Amino acid sequence: MLWRDLKAWQVCGANTDVGKTIISTLLCKALARRAPTNGLLYLKPVSTGPDAEADDRHISKYTTGILAKCLKQYSQPLSPHLAAKIDEPNHELNHRAGKLNVADRTLLHKVKDSLDAHQKAGGKYAVLETAGGVLSPGPSGSVQADVYRPLRLPVVLVGDAKLGGVATTISAFESLHLRGYDVQSVLLFDMPRWGNADYLKNYFSQHDIVTLSLPVPPERDADQQRDHDKLAAYYEKVSTSSEVKSTVDLIHQKHFSHISKLTSMPAHAESIVWHPFRQYGLPQNVVAIDSAYEDHFEVYNQETDALVNRAEASSTGLQPLQSAASSGPLLTPLFDASASWWTQGLGHGNPNLALTAAHAAGRYGHVMFANAVHEPALDLCYNLLSTLQNPRLSRVFFTDNGSTGMEVAVKMALRAAATRYEWNNHKGEIGILGLKGSYHGDTIGVMNCSEPSPFNEKVDWYKPWGHWFSPPEVKLVKGQWQVQLPSDESMPREEGPTTLFPSLQAIFDFEAREDDAQFYADYVTRTLTHLTHQQKQKFGALILEPLVMGAGGMIFVDPLFQRTLISTIRANPRIIDPAYEATTSKSTTEDPPTWSGLPIIADEVFTGLYRLGRSSSSSFWNSSAGSSIEADVAPDISCHAKLLTGGLLPLALTTASNSIFNTFVSDSKADALLHGHSYTAHPIGCSVANKSLELMRTISTSTIFNNPVGAITHTPEAHKPSSGQWDGYRHSWSSKPGSDLFSFFSPETLNTISNHQLVNSCFAIGTVLALTLESATSGYNSTAAASLQARLMTTMDEQGRGVHSRVLGDVIYFMTGLETAEEEVRNLERTILKALDGELAASR
Repeated sequence: MLWRDLKAWQVCGANTDVGKTIISTLLCKALARRAPTNGLLYLKPVSTGPDAEADDRHISKYTTGILAKCLKQYSQPLSPHLAAKIDEPNHELNHRAGKLNVADRTLLHKVKDSLDAHQKAGGKYAVLETAGGVLSPGPSGSVQADVYRPLRLPVVLVGDAKLGGVATTISAFESLHLRGYDVQSVLLFDMPRWGNADYLKNYFSQHDIVTLSLPVPPERDADQQRDHDKLAAYYEKVSTSSEVKSTVDLIHQKHFSHISKLTSMPAHAESIVWHPFRQYGLPQNVVAIDSAYEDHFEVYNQETDALVNRAEASSTGLQPLQSAASSGPLLTPLFDASASWWTQGLGHGNPNLALTAAHAAGRYGHVMFANAVHEPALDLCYNLLSTLQNPRLSRVFFTDNGSTGMEVAVKMALRAAATRYEWNNHKGEIGILGLKGSYHGDTIGVMNCSEPSPFNEKVDWYKPWGHWFSPPEVKLVKGQWQVQLPSDESMPREEGPTTLFPSLQAIFDFEAREDDAQFYADYVTRTLTHLTHQQKQKFGALILEPLVMGAGGMIFVDPLFQRTLISTIRANPRIIDPAYEATTSKSTTEDPPTWSGLPIIADEVFTGLYRLGRSSSSSFWNSSAGSSIEADVAPDISCHAKLLTGGLLPLALTTASNSIFNTFVSDSKADALLHGHSYTAHPIGCSVANKSLELMRTISTSTIFNNPVGAITHTPEAHKPSSGQWDGYRHSWSSKPGSDLFSFFSPETLNTISNHQLVNSCFAIGTVLALTLESATSGYNSTAAASLQARLMTTMDEQGRGVHSRVLGDVIYFMTGLETAEEEVRNLERTILKALDGELAASR
C-alpha cells in the first residue's frame, strides 16, 4: 500500500522482548510533532495479554494527539496462535506455509480498512506494530511476515541488543528480505557490553541500511508514579534526539524517493526499453509494477493518477474511464489475468519457492552441466517423468525456455525420421505437419514450423517448412457447445460445418463420435496421400499443442481431430514414405513403444503441468478418463516450460522416448545432439521446479503424487485420487467424483458470457477462460479487444482491485493460478461481466 500524503511504516522485531513498543512510542512521539492532531495512527493488529498492558494503551499514555488502535486483543500473554485458542475454544489452526487462509485475509482486510480510513480522514502518518518476532505466528498459525506481506509496508526493524541478538537480528532481516520487504532502518538499544550495535551497523551498511542505537530505557520502578515519570522523561528526551530525528528524516526521504522513482518509471521506460510485441507507432499505456503477491500486481497507472496532466501522460490515446482521487492510493491492485504470460501458477512472491531458490543459490550458485550432474537436475528428470505419466518417455533434455525447448524437439524428430526413412542424403527440405493457428516460439527453426501469420510475415529469414491442417474448433456459442469445421471449407461435410453437443463432456466422448473420427481419418489420409505421393513432400514430425493453441488466438481444437491425426499417422507409415517397407506398426507393440509413422511432438509449453487441470494436456487425447496417457496416443517427444518453475524462473525440459534417443547414439561425436547453452540445467531453476511440481501435485485433486523422487512408475496405482483444493471447481462442472474435465470458471458464468451481445464465442477449461468478441475483423491484427482490456484495468471490485489482461486481436483471455481461491475466481467473473456491460453501454 502506498499513498502520496499518508506515510506508513511497519515496525517488526528481531524477537520478542526487544523493545518494539518502546521504539514505536519514540517514533510516534517524533512523528506526532510533525502531524496535526489525530494525524498519526498507531495500529496494533494483534496483541496478547491483559488490557491494562495493551500496547495501544501504552502509546496513548505517553503520546498525545494521536489515534491508537488495536484490532484484536487476546487475554493471555502468549503467542497469538495459542492465545487465540484459549479465548476462542472453537478456533482452529488452519495454515500452510506460504499460503494465506480466510482468517489471515480477514485480519488483512481490517488492517487495510483502518489505513484507508485514516488516509481519507486526512491522516499523515501510520505506524503498524507487529507482535513478537518476524516469523512469530499470527492467530491462524501463519507467520506474520507472510500475513502482512500483501501490504508490503516499509519496515523499521527493531534489533536485539542482548547476547545472541546479532544472529536473531540478521536472521529476521533475511526473512523479511526473502519475502520482498524493504527494510529501511534498523534500531536497537545501545548495550556496549555485547557490542551488537557496532557489529550490526557495519553489517547492514553493506546492505545500504542505516542502523542506529538508542539509549536503554530506565529499569522498571516498583512505584507506579515514579515509573511513569521516568519513562515519560525518557521518551521526551530520546524522541528529540538526533538518532530518532535522523531516523524519521530518513524514512521520510525513502518514502518520497520511492514515489518519485515509481511515478517516473513509465516515462523512463519509454526512452530506453524496447518492449516485446509492442508497436511503438501506436499509443499504449505502460504501467509500473511495484510488487506482486499471490494473484495480484500492485501497479502505478499514470492514466488513473489525477495528479498527472492528462495531455502529457496519456499514451494510449484512450480517454481514461475513471481516475483515482488525488489523495487516494497510488498503487492499484490488478488481478494478473494473463498469469504473467502463462507462467504463473503458485502465486507471486511465493515464500516456498523463494526459500528454495535461495537455498540452491547458496549451495550451488550456477554450475556447468556438460558431462556433470547435480542432485536438483537428476531429481527433476525423475520428477517430471513421473508427473507426466507417459509410457513412451524416458529421456530428459534441458533448455532455457519454451522456444528453445521446441527447437530441440524438432531437431530430435527430424533426425529420427530422416534416419528411419533414409533421408539423410536427401537434398530437399524435410518439413513438419501441424495445425493452422499454431505457434511454437520466436527462434528461427520453430518459427518456420508455423504457417505464415502476423508473427512471422515481416521476418526476413522466415520460410515455412511443412503443411498445416485447418483444425475443427470447440466453442460455446449462445449457451450451446459446438464443434465448428474450418471456415476455409478445407474439410467439407454433407451434414454442415457445425455439430452441436449437450455439454463439453460430450465432445470428449470419443466412443460416441465414431462417425466424426472416421470423417477425420478419411480427410487426413486423403490429404497426406496427396502431399507425399503426388507432391512428393517429406515430413519429419507432427507437432501439436494439445487441446488449446495459445498464441495463435486461444483456439480450442477438437480433441478427437488431434487424436485421429496421431492414430492415422502411426497406423500408416507408408503415407509418410511410400517406399517404406515395414508391414506393421511397432508403435504400441513394443515395450516401451517405439515411434511409428512420424515422431509425435506435444508442445505442452502453455497447456501442460495443470494449466488445463491435468498434469499433461496430452492426456485429453485418451479414449477414457484418466491422467495417465494411453500409449497409442502418447507423444514421443514433449516440451514443458511456463508452469515448470511455478512462475519464478525460466527453464524448459524436452522429454523423449528411447527410440528417439537411440537415433543419436553412435561412435561419432557429429551424430550427437549438439545443442546446449551456458545455463543448462541451472540448479536454482531445477530446485524450484522440483518444489513447484511437489506443490502442484498436492494442490491438484485428480492425481496426488505418492512416489518418492527417483522411482519412475506409470501405473495408475501410483497416482491415487484424493480430495483437495479443486473439489469445488470440479463439482460445479460434474457430479462425478474426481472428474478431471472442468474449469475454475463456473458453467453458469460461462453461459452468461456466451450470451452477451459483445461476445461471439467463448470457452473455459482448467484455469483458462477465452472470449472471442464480435468484430468486423478477426485475428491478431484486430483491435476489437483493446477497449475491453483498458476498461478492465479501471473496473474496480469491492476492494478497489482491477484486472490486468492480455489480448490476441479479437480474443481476450483470462487465467487464474493453480491456488487461486474460489472467491477470487468468482470475483474475477463479476468484474469481467461488469466490464462487458460497461463496453456495451459505451457503444450505444
